[in-house]
Amino acid sequence: MLTLMAVALCGVTAVSVCLAMLALIEDRLLAGLFAGAAVVLDLIKYAAWPLALGLLALGRHGSAVLMMVCALILGGVSGWATYDRLMSSMLAGRAQHQAIQEQRITDIEAARRADEARLTALDAEARSVQEQAAAMRERGMVSKALLLETSALRRLDDQREQARARLEASSRELTALRSQPAKAASLPAQLATLLCLGFAAALEIVPALIFAALRSARPVPQHREPALERVEEEAGEQGENALLGELLAIVGKLEPGTRYGTRDFAKALRIGNSRAVAAFGLALERGAIRKTPTGYVVA
Repeated sequence: MLTLMAVALCGVTAVSVCLAMLALIEDRLLAGLFAGAAVVLDLIKYAAWPLALGLLALGRHGSAVLMMVCALILGGVSGWATYDRLMSSMLAGRAQHQAIQEQRITDIEAARRADEARLTALDAEARSVQEQAAAMRERGMVSKALLLETSALRRLDDQREQARARLEASSRELTALRSQPAKAASLPAQLATLLCLGFAAALEIVPALIFAALRSARPVPQHREPALERVEEEAGEQGENALLGELLAIVGKLEPGTRYGTRDFAKALRIGNSRAVAAFGLALERGAIRKTPTGYVVA
């Protein structure tokens, strides 16, 4: 599980390095070539730490230090790429959100000015209708004046209510837009920078620590000294010779042709069957016993 998580984190930094190289180089062919090389170097960077630990365990301190230096340099490049991608995305998202918000505020304010001018025009038109109706009444055209006021003023009132409703809705939207913080604006610039740096550093350090810990947890092969191996071999030979002597002593007391197997010998001396088989092989070479289809017999 730890290995899978470390590999997933390595993939994030590898993609970041690839994107950074693609963004820096205009030529698409060269960008793809160097982006692929950058991804390979980024993966080698994580393998360098376990390899350095192995070199230290073998006593090759110079090679281990050089491997660590290479890993640190590659880690610095990878960390910069991750920080750059993260910070650029954050700033780009904030700028885009701010531009959209400002443009929407501009559009709403223009619509509000148009609605306010429309209200002024509607008020002027209503006064004109009232003046026309008053003139009709003076000439005795009461019915026509009433009809004019009823139809025209009702239409003007409806248009006035629509304009006022739009103004009220735009006022609420303006208030919401102006009170809404810009994307990521709740984070100060210094804190956002620290956050991006910390995230980039974690992507570099955590996988390296996991791989190094897994490398350290492996069993270390035990290298025995040649002198110790010779002592053990001599002790083994002495033990085999002692077993052979015991076997020869036992078969010497038996009549020729008597069956005597390895299990009997192992049980009598309380040893493993493999050691008993080895002793019987030596006795067979000396002619003390014979091997028949039915088992070993005393010669």
